[in-house]
Amino acid sequence: MTDAAMDDKEPTKIFSIKTQVGKEQNTADLLNSRSKRSDLDVASILVTPELRGYIFVEGYDKERLKDVIKTISYARTVLDGDIPVSQIEHFLVPTSAVAKISEGDVVEMVAGPFRGETAKVTHIDDAKEEITVELFESVVPIPITVRGEQVRVVKRKDEDKKEE
Repeated sequence: MTDAAMDDKEPTKIFSIKTQVGKEQNTADLLNSRSKRSDLDVASILVTPELRGYIFVEGYDKERLKDVIKTISYARTVLDGDIPVSQIEHFLVPTSAVAKISEGDVVEMVAGPFRGETAKVTHIDDAKEEITVELFESVVPIPITVRGEQVRVVKRKDEDKKEE
């Protein structure tokens, strides 16, 4: 495309596409490959695990986008209107793996040699995204440091206080 043609082009808009739940990444991959083969100009595609059943597409032509997603079995429809960037900014910033974990929480190890074990969180290192836990099943409580992605919160510390 020439520089003059790019100057005439309107700014990109962000469209949301409703997809089959669990097939968001497949839909994005298919849309990406089909847009390269057709005349659909897509600047970017955003798939976020927090928002199931939807993907965001940055592009120029909504009508052409509608035509292309008709050929993708997992895509349902393009929602009316375009999305301001301010509404999806929080999806673009990576979140810390330990942000939602607190000291005193009960966690289950989901990876590593202690997989399946439950433990209590004793310390959190936000900078390294690591937590220190003490296993419940162990005879002697030994502190073990693991990455935040290796655990899943089973019970929050503040849930115990509500029950009392």
